[in-house]
Amino acid sequence: MLKDGHKVPIKSVGHALNILECFRHNEDLGISEIASQLGRSKSTIHALVNTLSQWGFLEQNTENRKYRLGMSLLELGYIVRDRIDIRREARPCCQTLAERFDTTVHLAVVSAGEVIYIDKVDYGSSTVTYSRVGKRAPMYCTGIGKSILAYMPMDQLEKYIFSKPMEKFTPNTITTKEALLEELDTIRRQGYAIDNEEIEIGVKCFAAPVFNREGTPTHAISMSFLQARLGNEAVTDMVTKIKECAENISARIGYTGS
Repeated sequence: MLKDGHKVPIKSVGHALNILECFRHNEDLGISEIASQLGRSKSTIHALVNTLSQWGFLEQNTENRKYRLGMSLLELGYIVRDRIDIRREARPCCQTLAERFDTTVHLAVVSAGEVIYIDKVDYGSSTVTYSRVGKRAPMYCTGIGKSILAYMPMDQLEKYIFSKPMEKFTPNTITTKEALLEELDTIRRQGYAIDNEEIEIGVKCFAAPVFNREGTPTHAISMSFLQARLGNEAVTDMVTKIKECAENISARIGYTGS
């Protein structure tokens, strides 16, 4: 309902917005049902619903005479969707991670069985040279890729990953279907992935998936470290923070967790 703020809200506007919130989990509602949910009189609700309907934010179902969300909300939603730039939404959180852990943070998008790095934040002495914005990388041997793979349906795994040999980049690279599926199961349970020097010796990564409004992980973020400077005592904090960052970005682009 009402969000935190420092200005005095206009009560009638707040009441109207509360009516719209009633439809978050209900497709159709009658005047009596809305009044009951909000604890207000039917006459007050009726007047507000009429106003919302005139502006296209609600519409009446001709079959049952109840009300549902109107097309004006859909139009506004498309405007919000079109202005979202995930790099802009993710950058503050990624910058904070990079500074906090003196590390390199990546943002990547999935594309036909590979990941493409679309943003990179380096901080201090953390610079990792193997990646650059625009570079493609395999999914099965990168933390950022595996964090997305863990939520892919099997038919896509078969199409993009298991239909061709998995190249062995380092002695730690996973190259069998069975081992990768076991790894992905672990990632789903813990909510993050690790690249244990699987694409480049000396570089270790922690990654978490970013979900879109449909609940599909089309992006992911990762923190990359030179193995020589990575202390085990900070790993728990790193994992917690990168998961929080990924959840924050997911929410910013419309994921509700439902």
